[in-house]
Amino acid sequence: MKVLVRVLILMAIMLTLFFYSDQSVKENDVLEAPNSSGQAIPQPNLQPPNETNSIARPASGLSTLIGQDTSGLISQFGGPNRIEASAFGYSWWIYNESPSLFMMVGVNKDIINQVYIAGNKLDAAPFQIQQSVEDVYRFTIIQNEISVAIEDNNYTFSLGQEDVMNRILVEFDGLYAQVYVDKIDREIEAIRFTDPKTLVLHQPYEMSYKGDYLAPSVPSTSEQKEIDESNERQTFDLTNLFRLRHDIRQVEPDLSLSMVARKHSEDMAIQNYFSHESPNYGDLEDRLKEAEIPFTTAGENIAAFYFDPIEVVHGWLNSPDHREMLLNEDFTHVGSGAFGKYYTQNFVEREISELPKADNER
Repeated sequence: MKVLVRVLILMAIMLTLFFYSDQSVKENDVLEAPNSSGQAIPQPNLQPPNETNSIARPASGLSTLIGQDTSGLISQFGGPNRIEASAFGYSWWIYNESPSLFMMVGVNKDIINQVYIAGNKLDAAPFQIQQSVEDVYRFTIIQNEISVAIEDNNYTFSLGQEDVMNRILVEFDGLYAQVYVDKIDREIEAIRFTDPKTLVLHQPYEMSYKGDYLAPSVPSTSEQKEIDESNERQTFDLTNLFRLRHDIRQVEPDLSLSMVARKHSEDMAIQNYFSHESPNYGDLEDRLKEAEIPFTTAGENIAAFYFDPIEVVHGWLNSPDHREMLLNEDFTHVGSGAFGKYYTQNFVEREISELPKADNER
């Protein structure tokens, strides 16, 4: 009998070891925003912009909506699927019913201040979604320094080498375009058209200034909670959008995973660290086991100091290790967690019935 008990105990240990060894948890390097310091440099001798550097605004396309009220947008596309808060005082109108028509429109007091275009059937003139970036280099003036004037204040953005290659800033007359490039496919993934004030508020590149420093108002606790939840939903939308574009099935949202991801983002912000390893709750495997979340394989992306989810997801897409996680074919579920400028994305693979794979709309 003692021998039998010992055999059973040994078998239980071996089964446990086999179960956990069959699980795979993937983590990668942390990812900080290119302008992660967020510190603008005052320059009393900064010169105003040279107006000869800008080119005429597009005469057609969605960028023509900027500066207009929302009536033209509604007459063309109807109302949004969601309206969400941002950290900059404007609202995001989310149009996500179809991947080919995906866009996000910034609205401040009924006036459109920016349009983010990712759907490949939308008019992004003078650009086109999935256009070769070589076309942009051939037909567009690319500068590594661009200046913005707002009343008597001057602001100059300095683009690094990676920015010029993968996050191009193009100046039009009173309008700016951030061209998001897929560095692997060398195609335009998305474009954000924005007015001057919004660009300065976002401060997406290193910035020096002369005059008033523009900064968004600090949200209240309840407002920040609403912003964080909006950022989580947008991170999820953008993740599935780019998975579909790369012929990979969508991941399903998972509330338990989102709670784990949100808790990790909050922990990083409050405890002032940036790592997959929490001093309080351990690594991803520890956190998933604590939450009793089943998985076959799991993975985690984290990011910090990006000013919004658009920048976060494009940052992940252009970082090889994070891209591998974002576009992993095995994952079936995802949870997105945001807290301030800290973002966590937890993926798992589970044994479930086959999820439908949407037709790619390239």
